[in-house]
Amino acid sequence: MKAGVKIGIILASVLVTPLIIGLFQPKERLVTEMDLIDKMYFFILADITNHWEESVWRHDLDTMIQKDVVDGQDAWMEYYTNGDSVLLITQKTTETDYIRIIHKPDGRQLMRVITLADYKGKTAIRMSEEVYVANPVKRFINLFADPTKKRIRNYLNDLKEKNKPDPNAEQVDSF
Repeated sequence: MKAGVKIGIILASVLVTPLIIGLFQPKERLVTEMDLIDKMYFFILADITNHWEESVWRHDLDTMIQKDVVDGQDAWMEYYTNGDSVLLITQKTTETDYIRIIHKPDGRQLMRVITLADYKGKTAIRMSEEVYVANPVKRFINLFADPTKKRIRNYLNDLKEKNKPDPNAEQVDSF
């Protein structure tokens, strides 16, 4: 009997601990990843600002529809296979910063901030995305395996792979 109570207490504490830790994690957080890409700034800028590349952020995209320009900015709707839809607007804030404002159906407005900088002939890129997670157990799991961070990292790796310099290209020496 005493052994059963001890096992029950240990089992309950193991099951409740992630919930308690998750309760103390913030519901909204900023996920940021950085990388250095071999191509020049303006080539990467063309890729980043192309809204048709947005499908790499979510892999369950069903339909993407270009909307009229909203407040002088590019806007489009994304519809997903699970029924979600979001309106995205690209805003150019400076010469190097682009903000993607995500209008979610539940009224939350989260952002993606993409910053590019020329660094010794290469492009430094920083991508940040605000994430809202209501479930405390998911917040606990995100401490170890964050799907948003993985998605951004995969996007940056794909962008880096796509823009690798061609090793067979001729080297042109300047005089």
